[in-house]
Amino acid sequence: MPWKDPNSWLSAEIMAPLLSFVLAFLRTIYQDQEPSWVRRLLESSICGLITLSSGFAINALGMPGDWKYAVAGGIGFLGTEYIRTIATRFINRKVEK
Repeated sequence: MPWKDPNSWLSAEIMAPLLSFVLAFLRTIYQDQEPSWVRRLLESSICGLITLSSGFAINALGMPGDWKYAVAGGIGFLGTEYIRTIATRFINRKVEK
């Protein structure tokens, strides 16, 4: 049973979103950005999910799995608002061409 093997729980697919979640949660507490605990948990969860989807993109591009940790740290540190701003600018530039 693979879920009983502790090595399978330490894979990059699990640890990267978890790292992003923890970093985002600590950032929202430190910067006091979000007024309620529910919003802090939601912000952190969204960061973790963005990291998970970015991890799939990293695999699709053929990059090493260690890049997932770098993406997790960046997303957790920057937050969803900044990532959304960057993505919107990138998409608008591509649409305008």
